[in-house]
Amino acid sequence: MMILHLDFETRSTLELPEVGVDRYASHPTTDVWCMAWAFADDEPIIVTPSEFTAKNGTRYLEHVRTGGLVYAHNAVFELAIWNHIMVPRYGWPPLLPSQCRCTMAMAYAMALPGSLEKAAAALGITEQKDLKGGRLMLQMSRPKGFDVLGDPFWWDDADKRQALYAYCQQDVRVEQQLTSRLFPLSTSEQALWELDYVINHRGLPLDAPAIVAASAIIAVEQRRLEGFIRRITDGAVGSPAEVAGLTRWITAQGVAIESLAKADVGALLHRDGLPACVHDALVCRQDYAKTSTAKLSRMRDAISADGRIKFTMQYHGAATGRWAGRRIQPHNMPRPTLGHEEVDAVLALIPTMPAHQAVETIGALYGEPMSVISDCLRGMICAPAGTTLVAGDFANIEGRVLAWLAGETWKLDAFRAFDEKTGPDMYKLSYAKSFGVPVESVTKEQRFVGKVQELALGYQGGVGAFQTMARGYGLTITDDRANEIKVLWREAHPCIVAFWYELERAVYDAMTQPQVAVPCRATSFLVKGSFLFCRLPSGRVLTYPYPTLKMIETPWGEMKEQLHYMKVNGLSNKWEEIHTYGGSVCENITQAVARDVLADAMTRVSAHGYDIILSVHDEIVAEMPEQGDWLENFCTQMAVVPPWATGLPIAVEGWHGKRYRK
Repeated sequence: MMILHLDFETRSTLELPEVGVDRYASHPTTDVWCMAWAFADDEPIIVTPSEFTAKNGTRYLEHVRTGGLVYAHNAVFELAIWNHIMVPRYGWPPLLPSQCRCTMAMAYAMALPGSLEKAAAALGITEQKDLKGGRLMLQMSRPKGFDVLGDPFWWDDADKRQALYAYCQQDVRVEQQLTSRLFPLSTSEQALWELDYVINHRGLPLDAPAIVAASAIIAVEQRRLEGFIRRITDGAVGSPAEVAGLTRWITAQGVAIESLAKADVGALLHRDGLPACVHDALVCRQDYAKTSTAKLSRMRDAISADGRIKFTMQYHGAATGRWAGRRIQPHNMPRPTLGHEEVDAVLALIPTMPAHQAVETIGALYGEPMSVISDCLRGMICAPAGTTLVAGDFANIEGRVLAWLAGETWKLDAFRAFDEKTGPDMYKLSYAKSFGVPVESVTKEQRFVGKVQELALGYQGGVGAFQTMARGYGLTITDDRANEIKVLWREAHPCIVAFWYELERAVYDAMTQPQVAVPCRATSFLVKGSFLFCRLPSGRVLTYPYPTLKMIETPWGEMKEQLHYMKVNGLSNKWEEIHTYGGSVCENITQAVARDVLADAMTRVSAHGYDIILSVHDEIVAEMPEQGDWLENFCTQMAVVPPWATGLPIAVEGWHGKRYRK
């Protein structure tokens, strides 16, 4: 089948990363410098605005008009520019998501970097992105300046245009070669990408008045905190955001500090003998650095004309296939301490009064204003008049999937008993099983230990993993006690422990027998070309690029051959080599299977007429007419066990209301 590759180069007074693709593409100042397109492996052709109308009726546009396939890197951008600009201004035929194939999505699905430049480099293709041209593109995408009437003028001269045209052509050449090296998405994954586009294009409804009011409150509080930090430091530090200056001042008070990162500040505040002035400065820094500040500004900047923020989810943003957050990062919002009724009350209250009054009122009724606004971030996602939000969350899905994959029968039976309301919850049972005590005798504190061990130990975690998780939940325990808990948990979960080592062995066997499929329970491993593949129960594959076996010293001093492969570092965004082991592979597979359960449910509830607007981790959120009894059927459809997951106990907990919450 003939395919068309294309790429646009654009300009606007808006910054694309700040406002998002929908608002960018629909803004009146956004325009197209040029585009390049090519059939299959043909040499890319440049088309400029003077030729856009004349292209109507050409074989390129007929290809689109008749439903031909179009390939683009980050096809969401090309879709937006095509449909917002080329269709209304030049009479081009609409481009449908179902016609598009996204090479960025394909790269993500193979655990490769998402950017065109980095994906091409990772695959070692001969065509590489023009970095000098990239700098020119960034310059030409923004105004050179503004005239006396406030209208933009651009970096528009013949030499720059020609260089930009060459850059655009090169992008298409890179994309052409990239396409030849990437696996196309499977039929089901392509359908999921298209559903993801529909969900992202639908967007999240925002409470604009509350966002404006909350932003004003943040501004008032920031000015107060800036004045406070100047007073307590005698003017040495002008703002809590001045990291270098605040670090020097704290050091001058006789307190050693390595950084002002969130975790370091939290640890320092618990240090004995901390001078009061340093304590107050650090608390000031914490309040000033609340995530609400950045998220509120992103909400305000990226809200579209219809009051919604679009494209906040990235298909296959994680190597396991899970979605990642974009724009306002809905996957990474602080868990509130306020109840949702209090959040509703705050967000209804603050637009009704001036910011200074709102600060005083919030402080009197609910607590420190910066923290209160942070607690209210989720609630800014608010169903408009006449609609309501309906949400379902898979209960302990990773724990259930892990037990199912490993064949930990007693645990599967316990999940089913709990779902049928004939058995205790898993955290109590886990503690009882580990410590050999009657489940009915497990106290609230012991249940908490059970929760931490369930979350920390399922993927071969040891004392360090347990302690990290324990600190996150405010649990203090000695290393010796943590090790005892680890040993007891493993003794209670023999099938899961065995599964870790079976996976490690299967990976080793696949690595030493290329092109031979090595089964392991419901999965199988295969090395082919430059990749190690793990076939999941759903039929989808996990990908480990450029795998090798190398000797490594384990934490307990043993030399062992372990799998190394290339991966995008989630923190630094660098493409680098890492090593892994059975428990980590187990985690990858478990999270990937949980993602496939979620994807299956998203497809099903959408087919049943639910308008999904968001998925967060293991939760699906839909927006529906206010009049209607939606929740029960929504949860029922989510809880349907996929055909490939027979025997997996699935339970869904749901809620409905006007504002998004946890």
